[in-house]
Amino acid sequence: MKKIFIYLGITLISISSIFAQSKSDSLVTQTVNLSLADAISEGLENNYDIKIAKENVDISEINNTLENAGLYPTVSTDLGWNHNWSHAMNSNLGIITPSVKTNFTIFNGFQVWINKSQLEELQNYSEGNAQVVIENTIKDIIIGYFEALLEQQRLDVTEQLAALSKERYDYTMSQKELGQAVTYDVLQAQNAWLEDRRNSLEQKNKLQVKLRDLNFIMGVPQAEQVLFSLTESFEAVEKDYLLSDLIERVNADNSTLKNNYINQIIKQKDIELAKAAFMPTLSGTANYQYTANYGGAEGIPNFNIDGMSGAVGATLSIPIYMGGSRRRAKQIAVINKQIADIETQQMSHSLNNQMMQVYDTYVLQREILELTEEQVTAAQMNMDMSTERYRNGQINSFNLRDVQIQYLDAQNSRLTAIYNLISTNTEIVRLTGGIIDAYSE
Repeated sequence: MKKIFIYLGITLISISSIFAQSKSDSLVTQTVNLSLADAISEGLENNYDIKIAKENVDISEINNTLENAGLYPTVSTDLGWNHNWSHAMNSNLGIITPSVKTNFTIFNGFQVWINKSQLEELQNYSEGNAQVVIENTIKDIIIGYFEALLEQQRLDVTEQLAALSKERYDYTMSQKELGQAVTYDVLQAQNAWLEDRRNSLEQKNKLQVKLRDLNFIMGVPQAEQVLFSLTESFEAVEKDYLLSDLIERVNADNSTLKNNYINQIIKQKDIELAKAAFMPTLSGTANYQYTANYGGAEGIPNFNIDGMSGAVGATLSIPIYMGGSRRRAKQIAVINKQIADIETQQMSHSLNNQMMQVYDTYVLQREILELTEEQVTAAQMNMDMSTERYRNGQINSFNLRDVQIQYLDAQNSRLTAIYNLISTNTEIVRLTGGIIDAYSE
């Protein structure tokens, strides 16, 4: 359990950049550097689902006691007082009886120890649920972080293309002044530059939206939200996985599947409790009482008589017939166990199938990334050559614009391929139950 919540004690990110906060707007007016580790740290600190999961774990720990299992006796104390008076007899009589009583179970078919074992499994189940929540939170933060970083990379590409268009526009203007270009050429260059500037502004807005989404995923309070400057490099994670090893790790370490195994144990304990109901029970009682009598009457002096008394006893109960309720409870418990077994088989099958799909996608995406990198290299060379040919008058502005758009598409395809590979690798790590260890550093 300590390992599960180790991240909750991590200090929030240190902010070293200079803040520029507007007095008229208290929301999202700061910019700070943010690494992936910082994002995960703060997200685990603020995430609402994790906080709820931790509270549920605390509840299960409180319940997991021998007292709650029924081992210890119950003790109660009573104080009785009764006072009578008679006007005719001119008398007053009273009695005070404080007492202490206890009830305890001597034997009840080992239900105490079965209950205690079940409470331990319920605590394990709650902790398992908490780990699943943490894993999903880490995955969401990673995906949100790299989605924002993807938009940042796309913004860099659009700004690069806008700069090239501006350079082309300036060149065309200078050529017009020399009489080597006409107004039509200038207008074509200007339109291309304005379009690229518009694309750049639209891409900047997409980046801002993703950064705000990242604030939300990290659980940053609204009044404390900031705009992040992401510091991680946008690089693909390429690993040589073996499908058989991944399937084995899924069946051994997947947190959701392990929790299903715990649920099977809990259902088995229900069967054991249902069987224990058929066994006899032996319970005991003990009480201690102090009695004080006082009074007086006409012709009789006042008196005060006290004394102590106690009693112990035991009761043996042998259930013979209870309307078939115990038999039905046992049958239902057995069926619930069978359902849990089927659900675990289904979960294992589903996870294995999911892993095979993710693995196939990962292998394919690696090939796609290689193709897009070659495509970007070719597009870059083509754009450099086309720019030179345009200046030499060998191609027109339409041809150059087509080449620039091809370069933009190639870059976007490459960036998408990198993001897809990062996302798929993250899913592989999560399915194999290693996402907490992988990103704990």
